[in-house]
Amino acid sequence: MGNVGGTAHAYVVKAEELPALYYLDEAHPRPSELEWINRGTDQKLRRTTVEMLLRTLFAKVQTPSVQKLHDSAGLRASFRNQRERDRFSKAFLKARDELNREREHLVTAAFDHPEAANRAVTILSVEGVPEEAISMLWRASEYLEEKYRPAGGYSPGSVASAITGAGVAGAMLGVGILMIPGIGPVAVAGALASSAIAPVAALSSIIGATGGAIAKMLTDHDVDGVSATLYEREIKRGKIFVSVNSDIEGVDKAEVRRLLVSQGGHSPESE
Repeated sequence: MGNVGGTAHAYVVKAEELPALYYLDEAHPRPSELEWINRGTDQKLRRTTVEMLLRTLFAKVQTPSVQKLHDSAGLRASFRNQRERDRFSKAFLKARDELNREREHLVTAAFDHPEAANRAVTILSVEGVPEEAISMLWRASEYLEEKYRPAGGYSPGSVASAITGAGVAGAMLGVGILMIPGIGPVAVAGALASSAIAPVAALSSIIGATGGAIAKMLTDHDVDGVSATLYEREIKRGKIFVSVNSDIEGVDKAEVRRLLVSQGGHSPESE
């Protein structure tokens, strides 16, 4: 986008294009100021409005007012001069194209049980899929909660935590724990651990407590927004998310999807 409301040397990123920011190369010019605005009126958004935007951005829109907010909101990046602004614009358009290309290659699924997810990862490994192409996400053990409370009987957290201690997933993928307010400890492995933990951790005080933190993580990982919201709901229930980047030599997207489904994986594409 161009300048908005006469603001010199500014570039405005549409709300829907935010995930492309994580595809910017390291050499891009850094803004001197960032602010959330209404792109139509050029007015700054209130903090409560920004929180509403982040909470709902990666969910299926339910009301006209929320849709209007999504359509009108933008992140305005201001630069010291036109040259820096133009360099950022060029870098962002390139990043947006890369985001769209990456999304074409990602195969994702949710599993009801850790044993099934482990089995799927084992088969993928046997079939030659490298570990750097595989990502996982699940609710960590309730023993890692900041305020532990004993729970009787079955709990999704205790089931999902089994995957951290043993099996192929725990062995082949580095596991990081992210504390999300309102959700609790979430375990992240593979490409997700390196690409998504930092951005979500930085914003968790806002989006974690209000919901949508996991969906944002998945969207940054190139899962489309509506699917990411569905996966977040499943992860909160104790299911395990597995994704595979098929944009690697020798990895067949259709075969990966077939293998994930054959081991009990669920995805919007397979149902």
